[in-house]
Amino acid sequence: MRIAILFVALLTVSGAGRAMACDPVSIYAAASTTDAVRDIAEAFTAESGCEITTVFAGSSTLAKQIEAGAPASIFLSANESWMEELAAKGLTLQNTRSDLLSNELVLITTKGEPFDFRFSEGADLAAALEGQRLALANPDGVPAGIYAKQALTAMNLWDGIKKNVVFADDVRAALAWVARGEARAGIVYRTDARITPDVEVVAAVPAATHDQVNYPVSLVAGRENPTARDFLAYLKGPSSARIFAKYGFAPLEAPIN
Repeated sequence: MRIAILFVALLTVSGAGRAMACDPVSIYAAASTTDAVRDIAEAFTAESGCEITTVFAGSSTLAKQIEAGAPASIFLSANESWMEELAAKGLTLQNTRSDLLSNELVLITTKGEPFDFRFSEGADLAAALEGQRLALANPDGVPAGIYAKQALTAMNLWDGIKKNVVFADDVRAALAWVARGEARAGIVYRTDARITPDVEVVAAVPAATHDQVNYPVSLVAGRENPTARDFLAYLKGPSSARIFAKYGFAPLEAPIN
């Protein structure tokens, strides 16, 4: 009995020590990674005992928050430009940066609402919309919207449909508008279209019409600590790769074993 009590006491001290060794970590991640990053943070906590704070929004919003002093330890962006902007201001640790994931854009509509359109030469998206709304993330700063506008412009579709476009604060908001039938169609990441049964994919947006959808990740300068470094390594590891794949992301970097 005394041995069992001593063993429990040692476990309690060990657990407390592990918790005390945890540093505060916040990951500021693109809205499109919400479900995957939450699952990864929970898995990391289960394995390490260290809690991870997750913050999700459009990459532009997150970058501006970090510039303003938000307590982000890690930034996971949905495009290169917002990471580059922080790097130019000395707000990221360049030796910790890598391209983590890739994604693709798709045209979606509300489930059960037929939408006869394919991206092809001479295609008329304005006619397919029939005066109704097309939901996009805001192309003035949100990566999904930037990519979508690039694609529509390259295919000579933008001028015809811009009066029908409604801009969302992030890609998940654009997805929600289509899911609720508040927009006739929308352009989102394929990973977003997979998370709700209320939308269906009409067509893939040709990858050649827009910049490659990369997700760079980096530690934030002045906020790094051992737990943040551990979690960044975990994001690049095989357990996280499986979670990202479950949600439809493609890895750009071989998982660290």
